[in-house]
Order: sequence, then C-alpha cells, then structure tokens
Amino acid sequence: MNDLIAFGICFAIVMGLMTAFMFYHIYWGVHDSLTSANIGSVYNFRYQQPLTGDYERYLAKVVGIRKMESGEISRLNWTSDYRAWDSEFKRTPTLVTCVMGNGDYRQFYAERSDMCKRPLVAGLLFKAGVAHLF
Repeated sequence: MNDLIAFGICFAIVMGLMTAFMFYHIYWGVHDSLTSANIGSVYNFRYQQPLTGDYERYLAKVVGIRKMESGEISRLNWTSDYRAWDSEFKRTPTLVTCVMGNGDYRQFYAERSDMCKRPLVAGLLFKAGVAHLF
C-alpha cells in the first residue's frame, strides 16, 4: 500500500512539473519581435488597439508579412476609409497577417506589439487544433 501511495505522489509531481513546463513555454517562450517574424511561427504578444489605446494579448500563428514603403503608407492614408478622420491614427511599415486559435484571420501592425514571445510548445497546439483553449 505504501508503494502505491509513493507511486501516486511521484506521478502527481511529474505531471505537475510537465504541466508547469508546458504553460511556461506557451505563455513565456523565447523573446522575439513581430517585426522580424517568420511565416509559420507562433507568437504570443500584447497588441495596442489603435482605437482605444488598450492592450490585448494574442496567441497567433503568422501566415503573411507585408513590408510597406512610405509611399504605400501615404496612399493607404489617402484612399482608405478606415479611421480617415482620426489624426492620431498612424500606420506602420510592417503588416503581419495571423491566424488565431479559433481559425479567424487578423492583421496587426508589428510595431504596435510588445512583450512578444515565441513559445516553444505553442506550434504543437496549433497543429493539434487546441490553441483556442489557451
């Protein structure tokens, strides 16, 4: 009976350590930046919402990167209706397209992100289809 209790305690400790390791690498991976993102990599980052100035945290997989020159940004500022009358809204040169855990696609200006990390285990969650749980 004592061996069964000892085995149960060891099993619980190992499972707890594995869970802590997994959550550590999901939420606190290798420090990185969206401006130097690689297509196919998963990033955990905080993004400043341009309308409210609030920050939201995202776990997303990069599917596209677009580097814009100043002429293209000027043209977008002139022709786009998105926040056309907002003098404080500024577009930045790097536009990153990401797929979220639930399958939605979003675009982010990379220069508005901070606290960006590349979790080591998160890519497996996207392949398994369970990234939306985190």
